[in-house]
Amino acid sequence: MLNALQLFGEAKNTYGSTRTFTECQDFINAFDWDAHRLSERANYELVLYDKVSAINGISPELILADAPVGGEVILVYIGGKLTIIQKHDPSQSGFVAMDVALATEIGNGIIDNFVETKVDEIARETVLIQMIS
Repeated sequence: MLNALQLFGEAKNTYGSTRTFTECQDFINAFDWDAHRLSERANYELVLYDKVSAINGISPELILADAPVGGEVILVYIGGKLTIIQKHDPSQSGFVAMDVALATEIGNGIIDNFVETKVDEIARETVLIQMIS
């Protein structure tokens, strides 16, 4: 989420905005966060690895070589490209296996973090443009 005071300071001090702090808050509040999250989320896909298919020519045996036995493997695609392979529970020390529910929760959390970061960038740019126009 954007910091209105920080964004107001940037607009005023860096770009010479004459808008008020209240206007900055209004621009932030008017930003359609949910629509942008939904739109950005469409760029991501969470897949639990089937453990039999090669990925980019790499055999399943090699992919699973350092994964906990019996655990799920998270694949996160961004824009159709495999970007993240998560083989163990990142919240635990060591290589702790994930069941389907945990892997799905962790995978969605990874995607949510990416989406929030991107939407914050879009909101920041949108508000800055409004503040200097």
